[in-house]
Amino acid sequence: MVKVFLTIFLSFSLLIGSLFFIPINFLISNFLKNSNLNIQYSYLEGNIFSGKILDLYYDNNFIGDFSYDIQFSLNNVIAHIVSIDEQNIKGKVIKQFSNIADKGKFLVKDFSASSIFSTELLNAVDLYLNINELEIINFECAYINGNLQISSQEIKEELIGQLSCYEDNTISAELFNKNMKKLGNVTYSNSQVKVRISTRTISDRRVQLLMDYITFTIDL
Repeated sequence: MVKVFLTIFLSFSLLIGSLFFIPINFLISNFLKNSNLNIQYSYLEGNIFSGKILDLYYDNNFIGDFSYDIQFSLNNVIAHIVSIDEQNIKGKVIKQFSNIADKGKFLVKDFSASSIFSTELLNAVDLYLNINELEIINFECAYINGNLQISSQEIKEELIGQLSCYEDNTISAELFNKNMKKLGNVTYSNSQVKVRISTRTISDRRVQLLMDYITFTIDL
């Protein structure tokens, strides 16, 4: 998912930094030093309204380059984030002033991300994530309204699933075709996405004879 939830967390950190009118680079660098998050970046510029973060890494894995734009209202502060490299990520993170002291509680809205990857049996799989609303409490998924779409030239038809939150900060979706026939599932947990797709969706009859499901894991 292109490090989706880590991107959300970084955006939230930027948002909190802007509230105290402290230079973004100073606050974020000190925040990361005092946390157990293995997040690094090469360059961070901007002010309380807009800026950029370049060469963002998590656990030595490259995430991307992003721009942010922050807006204030009487009730909340909203951080808009957009990827500025070849990736396709955008969305907004909302923090209510009523719970400003609770760092682990915030909303994500209008968030989208897409990625193309290949496995041993499937080439050029297009994965598209769309989140209308995601509520985070204690840095865990409490409520989500969104869907995940999977398509490929080697899959007969597009699969789509509605996302749901479960215990232990797990997000899962059952995958259906346009006729609402269940043909797999996707689960996100512990920085991994596990995908299970029925071989009935695959055009290659040889794959159908060998197995009932294609299963693979994407590390985030």
